[in-house]
Amino acid sequence: MSLKKDDTKKRILEVTMELLESTENPDDVTVRKIAEAAGIGTGLINYHFNSRDNLVKEAVTGKMESLAEIIEKLDGDSSDPKKYLEETLIAMSDTAMKNHKLNKLSVEYDLLKGDFRIYLYLIPVLKKIYNESKSETDLRLIAFQLIVTMQNIYLRQDAFHMLTGINIELKSERDSLIKSIVQNLIK
Repeated sequence: MSLKKDDTKKRILEVTMELLESTENPDDVTVRKIAEAAGIGTGLINYHFNSRDNLVKEAVTGKMESLAEIIEKLDGDSSDPKKYLEETLIAMSDTAMKNHKLNKLSVEYDLLKGDFRIYLYLIPVLKKIYNESKSETDLRLIAFQLIVTMQNIYLRQDAFHMLTGINIELKSERDSLIKSIVQNLIK
């Protein structure tokens, strides 16, 4: 892909995220509005993304991955990797809850069509926790279990609340839940 095509695609993604973040309902962000805000024709959006849904999902997933990269670089308590893992998952969860509608799109896409890159951000801290006692595959499976568990709870909040009595919209309950999940999965 040429530099100009990369720049155009990047600009479309940036404009899409700006529009999504400025609206209450992601469905209000149409291809026409995106094209107008980006100063391009609607055909370029279809050329780069094939559909509005693909564009929105890629924009939201990209945002979540960039947040995961930022969280990964945070200076946590590396002397206690398990606590650091809890703090990382709590920070990711807090970000997801701030942008509920957008992140629902991202989670749905990640579960159905994603490439699982988000899980890889947990591998370094899991390596510290297990001190080389787990294989790379085992670490990836643990990361998968942690993230997919949270994603499913996130998508099915009401059913989860009915089942457990835990309301993940309340930060204190969400944080306790994450700590409990980590304690149960990380042995």
